[in-house]
Amino acid sequence: MKALTVLGSIVAMGVMATVSACSGGADPITPEVGQGWQLEWNDEFAGKQIDTTKWSYESNCWGGGNSEQQCYTDRPENSFLRDGSLVIHAQQETFTGPAEPTDWAGSDPANTATLPYTSARLRTLDKGDFTYGRIEVRAKLPGGQGLWPAIWMLPSDGTYGDWAASGEIDIMEAVNLGTADELPVYGTLHYGGVSPANVHSGQKYVLQGADPREGFHTYAIEWSDSEIRWYVDDVHFATQTKAGWYSAPAGGEALTGGPPFDQRFHLLLNLAVGGTWPGNPDSTTVLPQEMAVDYVRVFSCPASPTTLAACATTSPEAVAVAGNEPPTVIDVAYDPDFINQDVVTVFDDVVVGPYALDNYVASGDVQMSFVDDPERGPVTRLAFNSDEAVAYFQSAEGFDFSAFSSLEFDLKVEADPRDAGGYAVKMDCFFPCGTGDFPIDLPSDEQWHHFSIPLADLVAFPGSSLDLTTVNTPLVVFPSWGEQKGVALLVDDVRVVR
Repeated sequence: MKALTVLGSIVAMGVMATVSACSGGADPITPEVGQGWQLEWNDEFAGKQIDTTKWSYESNCWGGGNSEQQCYTDRPENSFLRDGSLVIHAQQETFTGPAEPTDWAGSDPANTATLPYTSARLRTLDKGDFTYGRIEVRAKLPGGQGLWPAIWMLPSDGTYGDWAASGEIDIMEAVNLGTADELPVYGTLHYGGVSPANVHSGQKYVLQGADPREGFHTYAIEWSDSEIRWYVDDVHFATQTKAGWYSAPAGGEALTGGPPFDQRFHLLLNLAVGGTWPGNPDSTTVLPQEMAVDYVRVFSCPASPTTLAACATTSPEAVAVAGNEPPTVIDVAYDPDFINQDVVTVFDDVVVGPYALDNYVASGDVQMSFVDDPERGPVTRLAFNSDEAVAYFQSAEGFDFSAFSSLEFDLKVEADPRDAGGYAVKMDCFFPCGTGDFPIDLPSDEQWHHFSIPLADLVAFPGSSLDLTTVNTPLVVFPSWGEQKGVALLVDDVRVVR
């Protein structure tokens, strides 16, 4: 028998640390708050063209892993300089481009996708990479249903593995501005394990007496070796500490005390259209829309370059954001020869090693349990107290299912209070490798329904990047993203058939 480490999550509170500001010399360009900072990298967008020594374009119709509806291009129609600002211009037009990022290993430029909108996503990878400091971006945001502007950071080296084991820092995100009474922006961290074993934590902020669509505002973080703080203009509104984040590389022990936010990251600026968070544009959406960026500035604190204690401005009124503790570690014993059988059983009365049952929840929770069915014995029950969650059977290792023919499972709807809404499944091979959301027809008739899905159909599904040679998550199941609360599902007889 072989032992395999499987991870399960526990939530904890982060602890806010307070440091005081101190005086220091001013640079010709100074930050919104604090003293003693030294400018290390900036773009004031004062020229006539985007500076490609500082920025690179991403060009693809991948959808960002979030079912976004735009193709990102390097065309001047979608990003340009105007009146001293970078403008990212999203418009409605049918466009065809690469179906996945062209810098992915094994990416085939001949594999294309067509989407109904275009926009731009710029990044500083290998042109502006930073560890610790103050990152400050002054921007004016677009609004409307389906519009999703973002100022954020990704790891430059992927030291701890694929997303989100190596982390993501969202300096500012906004969705659907103007479609509700509040006009919030969000600051968030993503970390933990490789998707879908990732977690996140963050805080929203509502500008006081101002509309982020009507003028420029400064969005910033101060990132030290022990905490990350978020600011809008001169307001420190949130803090997360290293006590509330961790990295759990695939197949490895969880790392705490700094990882993954102890490595170099680069900046991204983009305007997405549609996707799982904002939903897609509707009849109220006015296009084109623009995100304008006045400047991007990155500062170091020479007097205390890792702690930032000599330069920071903090507020005791800032929210101490709840983080996440590392998952518990369970040893799962299994027969390593299992992959050579004609039928690989994932669940039949019990979850069969090397697999374990887990879930990803953006908000709320999923109650997972094993209950007795009068006809079948023990089955898996999934009760969604969330609108943004999935449940899945996952191994910490990937296995070769290329010689297998179908994914099979049985489902029953125990409860579904929704007026409308479907169901989907996925097969994953370590994020971002996977099928995407594969829809299934599951009647709400309180009867068991058997599904046998050819693996060839999962590979051929539009937008799928499924690699059958390294499947770690044979089944992900969930009600339609964005409308899930109150749904309860029963799952049985999950298997992959040769």
